Amino acid sequence: MALKFPRYVLSGTAFPGHSPADLVAEARALELDAIDLVIASGGQVDPAQAIDLIEVTVDCADAGVQVVMVTCDVTSPFDDQAEEIHRGCEEARVPYIRYGAWTRLDGASYLDSLQAARAGLRGLETLCRRHNLRALVRQLPGSLQEQSGHAAALLHGRLPGYVGMCLAPGEFGPVAAEAWRLDLDALDDHVQALSIANSVIESGPDGWSRAPAILSDGLTDWRQVLAEVTRRELDVFAILEGGYSAGFIRGHDSNSAPDPRKLFGDDLHLVRQHLGTRPVRRKSNKPRRWYRPL
Repeated sequence: MALKFPRYVLSGTAFPGHSPADLVAEARALELDAIDLVIASGGQVDPAQAIDLIEVTVDCADAGVQVVMVTCDVTSPFDDQAEEIHRGCEEARVPYIRYGAWTRLDGASYLDSLQAARAGLRGLETLCRRHNLRALVRQLPGSLQEQSGHAAALLHGRLPGYVGMCLAPGEFGPVAAEAWRLDLDALDDHVQALSIANSVIESGPDGWSRAPAILSDGLTDWRQVLAEVTRRELDVFAILEGGYSAGFIRGHDSNSAPDPRKLFGDDLHLVRQHLGTRPVRRKSNKPRRWYRPL
């Protein structure tokens, strides 16, 4: 049985200080009906309360917005509250869980760190199978999965129906068309979502740093990126990460920055032009009987 999934999801990472109710209000203002909740200290849900996630999701649903994903910093099934978070998602019928950044272990080689990360992800896939969840691995700066080739090594052996990749071209630009095609080739069926955010590199007294930018004015040529996704007929969904609420947008100081909702709306319009509005369809995440995580 196919899973119908919204094409656009407003992430709680875009409004880090918002409560679930506040995030629902932002989603409704953007005419979106799906959100992602951050389960972390300072996020929308405290990890210690994850087991009661169903109470939050019911309140959101009553307000007309579905919680379709949670984002957390978990990288191993043995992390604190890992079991509670997965069980809470199952009971709340949240279909997707997005994990954190696997980093190099102190004093360890890349290969040893990769082996440890693969073991953690293998255990998390087992948790997902137990609790009927689908997993997403975030592409994050400074992580083992920062480059798509390394991400492919991390995901090797993982079943795409259970473990997908959330690519973030706006975080690593500039992205050449050829490099983006190679990224998609390397990750193949694992590519299930795009993290929609953008940044520019600017110089300052403390050196170079990143600043939020709208999609049409940043490191990544988003029209080119989205055109390639469309050409390949990839059935991906877009996770709107924003970053506009940081108080500084390129070309604007904190006193003159435009309304973040306006910037979200402009970027959402650009992405919708390429990805359309039809729901994403996913095949059942139940593997063949003989499958066992390696």
